[in-house]
Amino acid sequence: MWTDRALYETVSLILPTEDRPLHEVRVRAERRGEGPYGGRVNVWVKKNDRLRRDILARLRREGPLPITAFEDRASHGWRSTGWTADRNVSQMLSFLLRLGHLSTGGRAGGKRVWTLRKDWLPAVRPLARGAAARHATERALRAVGVGTLKELRYTYAFGWFVTADALASLERDGVASRVDVEGYREPHFALSSALRKRASDPGRTTLLSPFDNLIIQRERTEKLFGMRYRMEIYVPPRLRVRGFWAMPILHRDRLIGTVDPKVDRERGRLEVITFRLERDAPRDRSTRRAIEAAVEDLAAFTGATEVTWPKGIASSYSRR
Repeated sequence: MWTDRALYETVSLILPTEDRPLHEVRVRAERRGEGPYGGRVNVWVKKNDRLRRDILARLRREGPLPITAFEDRASHGWRSTGWTADRNVSQMLSFLLRLGHLSTGGRAGGKRVWTLRKDWLPAVRPLARGAAARHATERALRAVGVGTLKELRYTYAFGWFVTADALASLERDGVASRVDVEGYREPHFALSSALRKRASDPGRTTLLSPFDNLIIQRERTEKLFGMRYRMEIYVPPRLRVRGFWAMPILHRDRLIGTVDPKVDRERGRLEVITFRLERDAPRDRSTRRAIEAAVEDLAAFTGATEVTWPKGIASSYSRR
Protein backbone atom coordinates (compact mmCIF):
# COMPACT_ATOMS: atom_id res chain seq x y z
CA MET A 1 0.00 0.00 0.00
CA TRP A 2 2.95 2.35 0.58
CA THR A 3 4.56 1.70 -2.77
CA ASP A 4 1.40 2.31 -4.79
CA ARG A 5 0.40 5.16 -2.42
CA ALA A 6 -3.16 3.90 -2.07
CA LEU A 7 -2.97 4.95 1.60
CA TYR A 8 -1.43 7.93 3.33
CA GLU A 9 -0.91 8.97 6.96
CA THR A 10 -2.21 11.93 8.89
CA VAL A 11 -1.16 12.66 12.47
CA SER A 12 -3.56 10.06 13.89
CA LEU A 13 -5.03 8.12 10.98
CA ILE A 14 -4.15 6.04 7.92
CA LEU A 15 -6.57 7.03 5.15
CA PRO A 16 -7.34 6.10 1.53
CA THR A 17 -5.52 8.48 -0.79
CA GLU A 18 -8.69 8.82 -2.85
CA ASP A 19 -10.30 10.56 0.17
CA ARG A 20 -7.84 13.44 0.16
CA PRO A 21 -10.27 15.99 -1.35
CA LEU A 22 -12.37 15.51 1.80
CA HIS A 23 -9.53 15.63 4.31
CA GLU A 24 -7.85 18.54 2.55
CA VAL A 25 -10.73 20.62 3.96
CA ARG A 26 -9.28 20.02 7.41
CA VAL A 27 -5.73 20.81 6.29
CA ARG A 28 -6.85 24.20 4.98
CA ALA A 29 -8.74 24.84 8.22
CA GLU A 30 -5.63 23.98 10.27
CA ARG A 31 -3.65 26.55 8.29
CA ARG A 32 -6.25 29.14 9.28
CA GLY A 33 -5.79 28.22 12.94
CA GLU A 34 -9.01 26.23 13.26
CA GLY A 35 -7.38 23.03 14.50
CA PRO A 36 -7.73 21.50 17.98
CA TYR A 37 -5.01 23.81 19.32
CA GLY A 38 -6.57 26.88 17.68
CA GLY A 39 -3.86 29.23 16.50
CA ARG A 40 -1.29 27.90 18.96
CA VAL A 41 0.29 25.54 16.42
CA ASN A 42 0.71 28.26 13.81
CA VAL A 43 2.18 30.68 16.34
CA TRP A 44 4.69 28.10 17.60
CA VAL A 45 5.72 27.09 14.08
CA LYS A 46 6.27 30.76 13.19
CA LYS A 47 8.36 31.35 16.34
CA ASN A 48 10.56 28.41 15.40
CA ASP A 49 11.03 29.34 11.77
CA ARG A 50 14.68 28.31 11.82
CA LEU A 51 13.77 24.73 12.73
CA ARG A 52 10.97 24.71 10.14
CA ARG A 53 13.27 25.98 7.37
CA ASP A 54 16.01 23.53 8.31
CA ILE A 55 13.65 20.53 8.09
CA LEU A 56 12.23 21.61 4.74
CA ALA A 57 15.66 22.38 3.30
CA ARG A 58 17.09 19.01 4.37
CA LEU A 59 14.17 17.15 2.79
CA ARG A 60 14.46 19.15 -0.45
CA ARG A 61 18.17 18.48 -0.59
CA GLU A 62 18.42 14.89 0.63
CA GLY A 63 15.00 13.35 0.11
CA PRO A 64 13.08 11.25 2.68
CA LEU A 65 14.65 11.17 6.16
CA PRO A 66 13.89 9.69 9.61
CA ILE A 67 13.33 11.89 12.64
CA THR A 68 16.85 11.15 13.89
CA ALA A 69 18.29 13.08 10.94
CA PHE A 70 17.14 16.45 12.32
CA GLU A 71 18.71 18.61 15.00
CA ASP A 72 16.64 20.48 17.55
CA ARG A 73 17.11 24.11 16.49
CA ALA A 74 13.98 25.41 18.20
CA SER A 75 14.26 28.77 19.95
CA HIS A 76 10.97 28.27 21.80
CA GLY A 77 10.30 24.83 23.30
CA TRP A 78 6.89 23.24 22.95
CA ARG A 79 5.02 23.42 26.26
CA SER A 80 2.57 20.78 27.39
CA THR A 81 1.69 18.81 30.49
CA GLY A 82 2.09 15.54 28.62
CA TRP A 83 4.91 13.55 26.98
CA THR A 84 5.28 16.03 24.10
CA ALA A 85 6.85 18.77 26.25
CA ASP A 86 10.12 19.99 24.64
CA ARG A 87 9.96 17.29 21.95
CA ASN A 88 10.48 20.05 19.46
CA VAL A 89 11.60 18.12 16.40
CA SER A 90 8.80 15.55 16.60
CA GLN A 91 6.26 18.29 17.23
CA MET A 92 7.49 20.36 14.29
CA LEU A 93 7.32 17.33 11.99
CA SER A 94 3.84 16.53 13.27
CA PHE A 95 2.65 20.12 12.80
CA LEU A 96 4.11 20.37 9.29
CA LEU A 97 2.28 17.13 8.48
CA ARG A 98 -0.92 18.55 9.96
CA LEU A 99 -0.52 21.75 7.94
CA GLY A 100 0.01 19.86 4.70
CA HIS A 101 3.73 20.53 4.10
CA LEU A 102 5.07 17.06 4.92
CA SER A 103 3.97 13.47 4.43
CA THR A 104 4.98 10.07 5.68
CA GLY A 105 6.85 8.51 2.81
CA GLY A 106 6.99 5.01 4.25
CA ARG A 107 8.34 3.31 7.34
CA ALA A 108 11.70 1.78 8.21
CA GLY A 109 11.79 -0.57 11.18
CA GLY A 110 8.35 0.68 12.17
CA LYS A 111 9.54 4.30 12.26
CA ARG A 112 8.19 7.01 10.00
CA VAL A 113 10.27 8.30 7.13
CA TRP A 114 9.44 11.94 6.41
CA THR A 115 9.22 13.56 3.01
CA LEU A 116 7.81 16.67 1.34
CA ARG A 117 4.13 16.19 0.62
CA LYS A 118 4.39 17.67 -2.87
CA ASP A 119 6.98 15.01 -3.73
CA TRP A 120 4.82 12.17 -2.40
CA LEU A 121 1.18 13.05 -3.06
CA PRO A 122 -0.45 14.86 -5.99
CA ALA A 123 -2.15 18.20 -5.42
CA VAL A 124 -5.92 18.00 -4.89
CA ARG A 125 -8.75 20.50 -4.70
CA PRO A 126 -10.63 20.35 -1.36
CA LEU A 127 -14.36 19.75 -1.34
CA ALA A 128 -16.69 22.59 -0.43
CA ARG A 129 -17.50 22.61 3.29
CA GLY A 130 -21.13 21.61 2.77
CA ALA A 131 -20.26 18.78 0.40
CA ALA A 132 -17.56 17.55 2.79
CA ALA A 133 -20.00 17.51 5.72
CA ARG A 134 -22.64 15.63 3.76
CA HIS A 135 -20.16 13.10 2.37
CA ALA A 136 -18.60 12.47 5.79
CA THR A 137 -21.97 12.12 7.50
CA GLU A 138 -23.06 9.52 4.97
CA ARG A 139 -19.76 7.68 5.45
CA ALA A 140 -20.25 7.73 9.23
CA LEU A 141 -23.74 6.27 8.87
CA ARG A 142 -22.37 3.50 6.66
CA ALA A 143 -19.63 2.75 9.20
CA VAL A 144 -21.76 2.54 12.35
CA GLY A 145 -25.02 1.23 10.91
CA VAL A 146 -27.18 3.16 13.38
CA GLY A 147 -26.24 6.02 15.69
CA THR A 148 -27.06 9.37 17.21
CA LEU A 149 -25.60 12.61 15.89
CA LYS A 150 -23.08 12.57 18.74
CA GLU A 151 -22.02 9.02 17.89
CA LEU A 152 -21.72 9.86 14.20
CA ARG A 153 -19.53 12.87 14.99
CA TYR A 154 -17.26 10.74 17.14
CA THR A 155 -16.98 8.09 14.44
CA TYR A 156 -15.62 10.23 11.65
CA ALA A 157 -12.31 12.13 11.93
CA PHE A 158 -12.66 12.90 15.65
CA GLY A 159 -15.67 15.18 15.30
CA TRP A 160 -14.68 16.97 12.11
CA PHE A 161 -17.07 17.27 9.16
CA VAL A 162 -20.22 15.53 10.49
CA THR A 163 -22.88 18.15 11.23
CA ALA A 164 -26.55 18.35 12.21
CA ASP A 165 -27.29 20.28 8.99
CA ALA A 166 -25.73 17.56 6.83
CA LEU A 167 -27.67 14.86 8.68
CA ALA A 168 -30.92 16.81 8.24
CA SER A 169 -30.16 17.21 4.53
CA LEU A 170 -29.63 13.46 4.13
CA GLU A 171 -32.88 12.80 5.96
CA ARG A 172 -34.82 15.22 3.74
CA ASP A 173 -33.45 13.54 0.64
CA GLY A 174 -34.37 10.08 1.91
CA VAL A 175 -30.75 8.94 2.17
CA ALA A 176 -30.96 8.69 5.98
CA SER A 177 -33.90 7.56 8.13
CA ARG A 178 -34.73 7.97 11.80
CA VAL A 179 -35.00 4.76 13.77
CA ASP A 180 -36.20 4.04 17.29
CA VAL A 181 -33.87 2.32 19.74
CA GLU A 182 -35.78 0.80 22.62
CA GLY A 183 -35.15 2.58 25.91
CA TYR A 184 -33.59 5.72 24.40
CA ARG A 185 -35.28 9.03 23.60
CA GLU A 186 -32.44 10.54 21.59
CA PRO A 187 -33.07 10.12 17.84
CA HIS A 188 -30.98 7.54 16.02
CA PHE A 189 -30.28 7.44 12.29
CA ALA A 190 -29.38 4.84 9.68
CA LEU A 191 -28.92 4.74 5.93
CA SER A 192 -32.26 4.04 4.30
CA SER A 193 -30.61 1.62 1.87
CA ALA A 194 -29.13 -0.35 4.78
CA LEU A 195 -32.56 -0.70 6.39
CA ARG A 196 -33.99 -2.07 3.16
CA LYS A 197 -31.09 -4.46 2.71
CA ARG A 198 -31.33 -5.81 6.25
CA ALA A 199 -34.70 -7.40 5.53
CA SER A 200 -33.19 -9.74 2.93
CA ASP A 201 -29.54 -10.01 4.00
CA PRO A 202 -28.78 -12.69 6.63
CA GLY A 203 -25.42 -11.08 7.32
CA ARG A 204 -22.06 -12.73 7.81
CA THR A 205 -19.63 -13.78 10.53
CA THR A 206 -16.39 -11.88 10.98
CA LEU A 207 -13.91 -10.75 13.62
CA LEU A 208 -13.77 -7.07 14.54
CA SER A 209 -10.64 -5.11 15.34
CA PRO A 210 -10.76 -3.44 18.79
CA PHE A 211 -10.68 -0.15 16.84
CA ASP A 212 -13.52 -1.02 14.43
CA ASN A 213 -16.02 1.81 14.07
CA LEU A 214 -18.86 -0.52 15.00
CA ILE A 215 -17.50 -1.08 18.53
CA ILE A 216 -15.02 1.73 19.20
CA GLN A 217 -17.59 3.54 21.34
CA ARG A 218 -17.83 1.03 24.18
CA GLU A 219 -20.98 2.43 25.80
CA ARG A 220 -22.72 2.33 22.44
CA THR A 221 -21.61 -1.30 22.02
CA GLU A 222 -23.25 -2.21 25.33
CA LYS A 223 -26.38 -0.25 24.45
CA LEU A 224 -26.91 -1.86 21.04
CA PHE A 225 -25.43 -5.32 21.49
CA GLY A 226 -25.52 -6.01 25.22
CA MET A 227 -21.81 -6.93 25.30
CA ARG A 228 -19.38 -5.34 27.72
CA TYR A 229 -16.11 -5.11 25.83
CA ARG A 230 -12.86 -3.40 26.81
CA MET A 231 -9.34 -3.57 25.41
CA GLU A 232 -7.07 -5.38 27.86
CA ILE A 233 -3.61 -4.69 26.43
CA TYR A 234 -2.72 -2.61 29.51
CA VAL A 235 -4.40 -4.99 31.96
CA PRO A 236 -2.04 -7.33 33.89
CA PRO A 237 -2.28 -10.84 32.38
CA ARG A 238 -3.76 -12.36 35.54
CA LEU A 239 -6.64 -9.86 35.46
CA ARG A 240 -7.56 -10.20 31.79
CA VAL A 241 -11.01 -11.54 31.04
CA ARG A 242 -11.13 -11.75 27.25
CA GLY A 243 -7.45 -11.47 26.31
CA PHE A 244 -4.71 -9.11 25.16
CA TRP A 245 -6.11 -8.52 21.65
CA ALA A 246 -9.59 -10.00 21.99
CA MET A 247 -11.61 -9.48 18.81
CA PRO A 248 -15.43 -9.47 19.06
CA ILE A 249 -17.22 -11.98 16.85
CA LEU A 250 -19.90 -10.33 14.73
CA HIS A 251 -22.36 -13.09 13.75
CA ARG A 252 -25.06 -11.69 11.48
CA ASP A 253 -26.45 -8.79 13.54
CA ARG A 254 -25.16 -9.89 16.96
CA LEU A 255 -21.93 -9.88 18.94
CA ILE A 256 -21.71 -13.42 20.25
CA GLY A 257 -18.25 -13.65 21.83
CA THR A 258 -14.55 -12.91 21.40
CA VAL A 259 -11.46 -14.56 19.97
CA ASP A 260 -8.00 -13.55 21.21
CA PRO A 261 -5.51 -14.39 18.41
CA LYS A 262 -1.73 -14.33 18.32
CA VAL A 263 0.34 -14.79 15.18
CA ASP A 264 3.55 -16.82 15.28
CA ARG A 265 5.15 -15.56 12.08
CA GLU A 266 8.16 -17.88 12.27
CA ARG A 267 5.92 -20.96 12.27
CA GLY A 268 3.26 -19.46 10.03
CA ARG A 269 0.67 -20.16 12.70
CA LEU A 270 -2.27 -18.24 14.16
CA GLU A 271 -2.91 -19.31 17.74
CA VAL A 272 -6.27 -18.70 19.37
CA ILE A 273 -5.21 -17.93 22.94
CA THR A 274 -8.69 -17.52 24.45
CA PHE A 275 -12.16 -18.06 23.03
CA ARG A 276 -15.33 -16.91 24.78
CA LEU A 277 -18.97 -17.13 23.79
CA GLU A 278 -21.64 -14.98 25.41
CA ARG A 279 -24.20 -16.85 27.48
CA ASP A 280 -26.97 -16.36 24.93
CA ALA A 281 -24.80 -17.08 21.87
CA PRO A 282 -25.93 -19.86 19.49
CA ARG A 283 -23.89 -23.05 19.83
CA ASP A 284 -24.99 -25.03 16.81
CA ARG A 285 -22.66 -26.55 14.22
CA SER A 286 -23.31 -23.87 11.60
CA THR A 287 -22.29 -21.13 14.05
CA ARG A 288 -19.15 -23.06 14.95
CA ARG A 289 -18.23 -23.44 11.27
CA ALA A 290 -18.88 -19.72 10.70
CA ILE A 291 -16.58 -18.72 13.57
CA GLU A 292 -13.85 -21.09 12.40
CA ALA A 293 -14.12 -19.68 8.87
CA ALA A 294 -13.76 -16.12 10.23
CA VAL A 295 -10.62 -17.12 12.14
CA GLU A 296 -9.22 -18.82 9.03
CA ASP A 297 -9.86 -15.62 7.04
CA LEU A 298 -7.84 -13.69 9.62
CA ALA A 299 -5.05 -16.27 9.42
CA ALA A 300 -4.91 -15.95 5.63
CA PHE A 301 -4.81 -12.15 5.95
CA THR A 302 -1.79 -12.37 8.28
CA GLY A 303 -0.02 -14.95 6.10
CA ALA A 304 -0.50 -17.83 8.53
CA THR A 305 -1.15 -21.29 7.08
CA GLU A 306 -2.19 -23.04 10.30
CA VAL A 307 -4.69 -22.28 13.07
CA THR A 308 -4.52 -23.75 16.57
CA TRP A 309 -7.27 -23.58 19.19
CA PRO A 310 -7.13 -23.98 22.98
CA LYS A 311 -7.57 -27.50 24.31
CA GLY A 312 -11.12 -28.47 25.12
CA ILE A 313 -12.57 -25.92 22.74
CA ALA A 314 -15.50 -28.20 21.88
CA SER A 315 -16.93 -27.62 25.36
CA SER A 316 -17.40 -23.95 24.52
CA TYR A 317 -20.10 -24.95 22.06
CA SER A 318 -22.06 -27.17 24.40
CA ARG A 319 -25.15 -25.62 25.92
CA ARG A 320 -25.01 -24.74 29.59
